[in-house]
Amino acid sequence: MKLLELLYNSENRYIDEIDRLEKNPDEVSFVDAGDDSGFICLEASDGSFDWNIVRLVGDWQIAKSVIGSIPFSDYVLLVDEGLDLSGYPVFKREGSLLYFENAASLNSEYDEEEASSYLKGSEVGLPKNSIKTRASALNSRIDDLYLAMKNGICGYIKVIKNCWHYTEVAIEINAEYRGQGFGSALLGMMVRQFDYKGMKMSYVVEESNVPSVKIAEKYLKQAFTLNKYVVSSLPIVINV
Repeated sequence: MKLLELLYNSENRYIDEIDRLEKNPDEVSFVDAGDDSGFICLEASDGSFDWNIVRLVGDWQIAKSVIGSIPFSDYVLLVDEGLDLSGYPVFKREGSLLYFENAASLNSEYDEEEASSYLKGSEVGLPKNSIKTRASALNSRIDDLYLAMKNGICGYIKVIKNCWHYTEVAIEINAEYRGQGFGSALLGMMVRQFDYKGMKMSYVVEESNVPSVKIAEKYLKQAFTLNKYVVSSLPIVINV
């Protein structure tokens, strides 16, 4: 089975991997253990502060036989919640990533005029509270939303990864405007936009990021959890 086909079988779990495999295949490799199991490896971009990411694909008991072939000496391993790696002291748990998604309304009709009015902060736009009197929603592209103050942009939500049926978004609110409801306003608007188009939206949050988790829980449903583990040294020898 081809790697893309394998990942698309669990599309919502591998949005980042699919996006990078389609756009920058040289940054992605697969350590194949057979039986549709192994590790997909994503190299951090040059000059970034990203991790080298290794994702378990398929069955851990099969995949672990090739873990010594992972091409990185420093990486974060992402595995399904509840997977027991306690017998392998080279790994230590570093927390969890929570994956949220919207429930796409496939019967919604996208009304361009209504959507445009909504994005401009009209009566069907921002909540009727203090935010509406201080900020308006601007869209530079159909998949990006910004909140603008008189003195500049106070925050945004934008698309960062795409695959066939899912899109991953990121939210950033400038420090001085956090805790005032701007993140909730933006996410609520983006959910509405995705519902119009009958699309699925994914939002990934660190479990420890309580404000972002609360925003996600307000508008989205939790789809699954990935635990994070880091590797401390090489070589790795696992008896199988």
